[in-house]
Amino acid sequence: MIEAPRNGKAGFTLLEILIALAVFAIGVTGMLTALGRHVKDVSLSEDHARGVRIARREMNALRRSRYMPNGEMTGEEGRYVWSAEVEEADYDAVPGADSDDFSGARALRPCDMTVMVQWSDVEGGELKRRVLFKGMELFQER
Repeated sequence: MIEAPRNGKAGFTLLEILIALAVFAIGVTGMLTALGRHVKDVSLSEDHARGVRIARREMNALRRSRYMPNGEMTGEEGRYVWSAEVEEADYDAVPGADSDDFSGARALRPCDMTVMVQWSDVEGGELKRRVLFKGMELFQER
């Protein structure tokens, strides 16, 4: 058999329970807010990683080309839109090269490459985020 304490108190008062519930509710609210922010950050990180993978893939495709690609190339993958551009570089801007020494149409030409991937947070939304890759490669002219 359970005995009551000698001071006459047998349990928690209603006020103690309400205070404990309030403290618990504040703690849970803070944890849920932090969890919501974490989920959003993870989603942004995944979107950025996918944008980087698309940009890297397109940059590698340009690098595998033997001849200088013509014009600008574009593509779309769901919420992601990419564009790739190759332009002949200024010889004088390339270290160790001099435009006066250029000879022969079959020579390798330095080219600036740019790949940009843009995406929106929602399908069909404004393209707010982007990844930009730049590089230089030697190509033969066609």
